[in-house]
Amino acid sequence: MGVESEMFDGKFLPQSVVGDPEARSAMHEAGLLFRSESMRALYHVAIQVAGSDAPVLLTGESGTGKELFARLLHTLSNRSGRPFVPVNCGVLTGELFADKFFGHEPGAFTGALRLQKGSFELAADGTLFLDEVGDIPLSNQVDFLRVLEERTFKRLGGEKDQGFRARIVAATNRLLPEMVRAGRFRADLFYRLNVIPISLPSLRERPEDIAPLAEYFLWLFGCQYHRPNLSLAPDTMALLLRHSWPGNVRELKNLVERAVLLHKGEGLVKPEDLPLEMRLGIGMDTVCPQGDDSVEGLNLDSVVREAEIRAIQRAFKAASGSKNRTAELLGISARTLRHKLAQYKLKL
Repeated sequence: MGVESEMFDGKFLPQSVVGDPEARSAMHEAGLLFRSESMRALYHVAIQVAGSDAPVLLTGESGTGKELFARLLHTLSNRSGRPFVPVNCGVLTGELFADKFFGHEPGAFTGALRLQKGSFELAADGTLFLDEVGDIPLSNQVDFLRVLEERTFKRLGGEKDQGFRARIVAATNRLLPEMVRAGRFRADLFYRLNVIPISLPSLRERPEDIAPLAEYFLWLFGCQYHRPNLSLAPDTMALLLRHSWPGNVRELKNLVERAVLLHKGEGLVKPEDLPLEMRLGIGMDTVCPQGDDSVEGLNLDSVVREAEIRAIQRAFKAASGSKNRTAELLGISARTLRHKLAQYKLKL
């Protein structure tokens, strides 16, 4: 793979990155890696708008790298030496939401024993990244809008106005215009956030990026897990290029990490090292070698069951007994893992 072809800021970069200065710069600055024209165009947009204070609204499917792009905007701006504060807007409601953003004074409510700064204050004159902004509760949206318009806020239980100086970068995988029409998102807040709209393409829309991303993740996790000599077999790469990647870059990253951890020894990562459902996506010849006329074990439910049980057991071993980590390696939720364990009557 030619990993050790050039040093960049103290780290070895894979060959696929070395020849593209813009891709190298983006990866170094924010963890982004690209070769496609669509991402190259967005990188130039980032350069153009990074120096302004105008709010940016990032849209795109889950896993397309919206937070990484937000960090790139921050890094390219004159705020790069100041705080970058990411907040998931979809986990809190009501007073808890207000406390998260506004902070509170001692005695503001039961249990408020000391001053607590909120996200508005912690971001200072840096960047406040609002992830899943479409999930801001409707009841909290008006207070949120007021801060953006007046650039001041008060801590809960406080009387003194606090200045808000941070730049807003928001992200969502929802269709906010439809939410506005349905009355689930305030139109005035949407227009306030949507000053510079940037839509990140899905991975299937930029297939040129699949190979360099896969090679980069293989190098990254190979170094992390002390397996630096792994490489992707040509038929494995062909399989990756044919996959539709509904989970986008996040799915690719998790898949490569799992392949590295579960791979036996060194050498080539072959198609059989990838999930069965991915191999089935390009035909049964990948599962049943040509010339094998045996009908034993052809029941698809049995094949899937056996493959999933083996994958769960190997992932659990690689995760050192952590079920949460096991789920991450398998690319599924903890809830799905519990369902699989019950379905197959497995005890880990």
